[in-house]
Amino acid sequence: MSSQDPIPQLLKAMAALQESAEHSDLTITCGSDVYKVHKATVCSQSEFFRLACRKRRGSEADSKGDFKEAQTGTVDIPRSNNVDSVDDGWDVDAEDPKSVKLMIHYLYHMDYLEAETAKIKMQSTAEFLKDNDLKDGILIDHAKMYAMGDKYGIPGLRSLARTKFNDALQYTGAGLVKAMRIAYTSTVDSDKDLRLVIVDKLHGNMSFCLNTPEVDRAIKELPELAHALLRKMYGLSN
Repeated sequence: MSSQDPIPQLLKAMAALQESAEHSDLTITCGSDVYKVHKATVCSQSEFFRLACRKRRGSEADSKGDFKEAQTGTVDIPRSNNVDSVDDGWDVDAEDPKSVKLMIHYLYHMDYLEAETAKIKMQSTAEFLKDNDLKDGILIDHAKMYAMGDKYGIPGLRSLARTKFNDALQYTGAGLVKAMRIAYTSTVDSDKDLRLVIVDKLHGNMSFCLNTPEVDRAIKELPELAHALLRKMYGLSN
């Protein structure tokens, strides 16, 4: 691939734009984190930010009808207080600051956790869940990014997160238990893309899963997951 190919050059320019914050016209905050971003980049990819920043024009113009973000130029995303809780699923009202950081990184780079992803793929394919910390790891990040893509209306992020989750699961089970909880509490029941990845993997290793206390407990506490596994066992579609 030539160094002058337009796509890499465009991505390089977008990354530089984020780093410099030059020409930024929107501020996103989450807790103490502050991001100077660009509406043209953020709003064109995210339905959430597009609507938040929309200003009515012409006969519809009415400052009282616009969201406050459109008037102030600042979007404040509440910070979650349940970041480190293994047993909690997805906090629908607030976000993990790391997830917000990765989401914004994606909007400018079309990727996230690039170095971590490359490092995992350098490993040999792992025996399922062997020697992994099921309560912490990269699968949690991918599950959160899938949820962020869905919540903030960023289809590309949602799709990439599913792919990264599936790929990572071939090499590690790190963080699987919390990732399971996030996948089954962050989206509506009809959204099955990430859930089916989890169901397929668990179904292929049921004996091991049921003899792993953390996984067994999570399955018991997530009825939709238990039901999907039962249907899978009997060859029924989910």
